[in-house]
Amino acid sequence: MNDQEKEGQLEGIVQASRYDPSAQGKQFLGAAIECSERKVWVIDYDEQSPFHAFTGRQVVASGEPYQPEGQHLIDWGGGKKLGHFRVSTMRLKQVTADAKLVEVGAAQELSGLFQRGMSESGDSTLSFVTDEGDTFLVLNHPAGMTVGRRVEVRAYPVQRPPSNSRPAARYLWVICPCSAADIWEWRRDVTNMRNRND
Repeated sequence: MNDQEKEGQLEGIVQASRYDPSAQGKQFLGAAIECSERKVWVIDYDEQSPFHAFTGRQVVASGEPYQPEGQHLIDWGGGKKLGHFRVSTMRLKQVTADAKLVEVGAAQELSGLFQRGMSESGDSTLSFVTDEGDTFLVLNHPAGMTVGRRVEVRAYPVQRPPSNSRPAARYLWVICPCSAADIWEWRRDVTNMRNRND
């Protein structure tokens, strides 16, 4: 596939990184797809992206290559060629019991507000209600998120693995405009959640 082609497909393993406080220098905190033909495609530079949920998993992604502007990676290392790919959809090649997500759609800009609620099982839920009145359950914990205040967000429609134990719902993975302080607080929260689950 070259940069002139439009919609194409990639198959490979997602590589994604989390912030490492002990690392020296600037860190790549986004996500990439490592393909079998020794090429790596950067798919996102945001450490909050939903593609992190696919880390280490085989995926099939549709989208198109693009030439990035501004600061971007120019080398991956290990003799692998590097490209950039704008994902329109990504899905797991094989769904396993521990999968958090099975598919991610293209990012879209939405306006609305966050609301807290309770599920039928008594768990706390977070929803995003658009200005048009559409309601989605939010699967992540967005940095800088405030309940009850109108905000413009970048949102990805996502699908969870099928389950008989939860009602059908529409899900989003949301990224809010946020400050560096919000990101630091979010990193601390994510680390604490991971430590509780270990």
